[in-house]
Order: sequence, then structure tokens, then C-alpha cells
Amino acid sequence: MAEHTKKNNKLLTMFIPMKGDKPAEIVRKCVLIAAIIIAIVCIVLIISQLSTEAKDSQNNEAIRDMKELNTGGSFVIDEDEVEEIRNEVPGILDKYVDLYAENNDLVGWVKIDDLPIDYPVVQTTDNDYYLHRNFYGEDSFAGTIFMDYHDELTADHTPDNIILYGHNMANGSYFAKLTSYLPMRYGSLDFYLTHPTITFDTIYGEGTYKVFAGMYINVDDEDGYAYNYHHKWKFRNELEFMDFMGNIMDRSAFYTTVDVEYGDQILTLSTCYYPLGDNVDSRFVLFARKVREGESEEVDVSGAYINESPLYFDTYYNWTGTSWAGRNWDLSLVKDFDKYSDIIDSTKPNPDVY
Repeated sequence: MAEHTKKNNKLLTMFIPMKGDKPAEIVRKCVLIAAIIIAIVCIVLIISQLSTEAKDSQNNEAIRDMKELNTGGSFVIDEDEVEEIRNEVPGILDKYVDLYAENNDLVGWVKIDDLPIDYPVVQTTDNDYYLHRNFYGEDSFAGTIFMDYHDELTADHTPDNIILYGHNMANGSYFAKLTSYLPMRYGSLDFYLTHPTITFDTIYGEGTYKVFAGMYINVDDEDGYAYNYHHKWKFRNELEFMDFMGNIMDRSAFYTTVDVEYGDQILTLSTCYYPLGDNVDSRFVLFARKVREGESEEVDVSGAYINESPLYFDTYYNWTGTSWAGRNWDLSLVKDFDKYSDIIDSTKPNPDVY
């Protein structure tokens, strides 16, 4: 027993500063203790995050199952509740009735075939609430896909530009796969070629959208002019639309055969992306436009090509030692853009860049 106690005491003296220790030994022990504490905290955080991710995955599967059940004409809630929701939200699609009963913030569903992107979309009165809350309002680092709170959606009105935000999760969930559209990651357009469309339903109607652009962009002006793509929820006139399109197309990492015109409904998907490190707050943003009435959902991807010189920002150019080569896209991709290009270029907030 005495021998066991001696061993324990000797072990403690290896880690805990003791009277008579030299200053260097005290520092060594303090550093060691701090390292052990940090390691324990990291392990706890990792276990907690893995547990949360597992729970999120289970929740999302249950939510998808509920939608599929509704699509088949069956409901979890009783007939009286179904009728109550139909009266509360006239025009709601059957497949979203149960989910709306679970969370009245539900506004739609986003999906890209053959990808993990297959989630409900919510909206509330700010863009913070669902950053780290799941569909049920519980704490979750991964959050929920949400629509910008400025977008006004009703049965009779759909925003000009629907903006959706989602986290770029390390496990590949939520909007992580969006960055695969960037040629700078893989050096090819293979990902776009196999995923040229996005399905986005509002709770009032179904929709298919054709991808036409994707850009890597900074958020803070300290890294160079930051274009506020997320402030464009509606277009008051054709000039505003053309200015928006010009900014997107100049920055797009690739071009497609999908044309765009004033009056098209735009879908914007935004996620965090940090190829220059965490100190450069940046995003990858994907743009698509809704399939027009009477138009085929098929996309001819054979004419898509990589933009060898997208418009980036100062920090990127300083890091790479490159510069923008100027506008090089086919202006006919945006109908009537050529009529407004001179006006747009003369009113740029940072004309030295353009």
C-alpha cells in the first residue's frame, strides 16, 4: 500500500509544481498541464460535435421521410390539423404540410440530385437564428439551410432573387459540396457537367433552376472591394438587374450555355469558403435561374467553359501575384446587357478595379 502511494506521489510531482522546483521546471509543468487541459477540452468538443452531427443526420433523415410520406398522400398529423394548416397557409403543397406543422418557419426545400444537398429551407426575422440551430430550433453547429429574411415569399409572390445560406461542413453535409463547382479546386468543370440544375421548391410550388455562374468572393472591404451580392433581393428596374448580372458574370469562375434575361427568377446559394485561410472571410456563391414556362429542363453542358481570369479581390491578387484580365464573357448570355454595359461601368463604386 505504501509502495502504491509512493508511486502516485512521484507521478504527481512530474506534473504539479512543487516547492523547491526550479523556475524552468515550474514553467515546464505549467505548460504540460495547460496542454493536457487543452487536449481534454478538444476531445470533449470533438465528441460533442460528432454527437451533434449524428443527431442532425438522424433528424434530416426523419424530415426527408416525412416529406416522402406526404408526397404519397399520407399525413402524420390528423385531418383537422391538416385542414387548419391549409386554411392558415392557402396554397401550401401537400408534401410540406406535416413539416410546416413541425416548424412554421418552413418556406421550401432545396435539392441537387446525387448530392447530400437535400434539405428543408426555413426563414425567420433575421439571418442569425438558424446559423446554429437545427430545423427543430435546437442548438446545432451545422445550423439549417435558411432563406434571407429580406426575401418576401407568399403564395402569390416569389422574390426576384431567392438567397439561401448554408454552412460548409467538414463532413460534406449542408452546402459543403457547392464548392466542388469551382474549377480552381479540381481544375475542371466535371462537377458542373454532372450537376447543371438545382431543384428548389417553395411550400407553394415546385421549381427547377439552371446553374449559370459561380463566384469566389470576399466579404470584408479590407481585402478589397466586396460586392454585396446578398443585398439584391429584388430588382426595381432593368438597369439594377443588369448591374447585378454584370457583377456576377465578371466574377464567375465558369460560363455555361444558360442565358439569362430581365424577369427571370434567380436562385442564389451561398456558403463559407476559406482557401486563403480563416483570416480572409470569403464565400463561394452559386447562381441559377428558374426554368421558364414551356422551356425544357435539359441543359446543353457541352458549351460550358472555365473562366481563366475571374474578377477577384485585392488580397487574392496580392497572394497570387496576378491581376484581372478584364471582362471576357459573351454578353449575349445576358439579354440586352450590351445596352447597359457602358452605364454600369461608369458607375462602378471602385472604377480603378474595372
